[in-house]
Amino acid sequence: MGIRKIIKKKLCNYLLNKNIFTSKKTPNIKIKELISLVYPKKLSVENIRIGGKNDGGYIIPNDFNQIKYCFSPGVGNLSNFENDLAKKNIKSFLADYSVNPNFNNSHIDFEKKYLGPITDENYISLKDWMISKIDYEQTTDLILQVDIEGDEYDVLSSVDLNTLRKFRIILIEFHNLHYMFDEFFFQKIFKVFKLLSKNYYCSHIHPNNDVDFISKHKEIIIPPVLEFSFLRKDRAKILSNKLEFPNKLDNPNNPNKRDIVLPKCWHE
Repeated sequence: MGIRKIIKKKLCNYLLNKNIFTSKKTPNIKIKELISLVYPKKLSVENIRIGGKNDGGYIIPNDFNQIKYCFSPGVGNLSNFENDLAKKNIKSFLADYSVNPNFNNSHIDFEKKYLGPITDENYISLKDWMISKIDYEQTTDLILQVDIEGDEYDVLSSVDLNTLRKFRIILIEFHNLHYMFDEFFFQKIFKVFKLLSKNYYCSHIHPNNDVDFISKHKEIIIPPVLEFSFLRKDRAKILSNKLEFPNKLDNPNNPNKRDIVLPKCWHE
């Protein structure tokens, strides 16, 4: 990212944090509608935590039966999540052009590519990646774990429904959520949340506490980075529309900072 883009992003973040909007502000009623699409629900499938206590660990529906593969774009310094999946005999396919990791695990396959909406040079689309690694037509129950620093909106918007629904479980770290106050960016977030809500139940949300600000406007409180857990609707039933936060499985991403409790507007 160039220096001008970095300065622009920091300035926009600062202004949004001060409730100063650089374009037309999204009405709060529309933001509430968006958030309501992904209210977490208590499901007939319980959640468990895998991948460690802090960053790299996820709260995930405990529905691994017959799952053989996980696709995990965005590679960090930790592979605890993939190592825990390996113990369940689940192979993980990782992709990230920006790193050169050395995994000592036969259940981890690394592709030096960015995940993108299309395949081009250093990018690969989700469908093309899947076709290159597994029997795409016959495999129907997969895990998708996404942490690609804001590119998740363009990637998910580009995925066809047949490809999306091959994933039984989806874990996504959504970035730049404070931009939903901006009406232009709001539409991009709304499109993705609506797509997921039609096909998946949200079973958990956790704010990433490594971010240094939270955006607020009246009753709307938006942590910029949230981790979501989704389970395909054919795999569970809703037991309750109300959940209490923080969850007993929650832990801070950064253990040296106080954790962020999910604001009530995200679950009530």
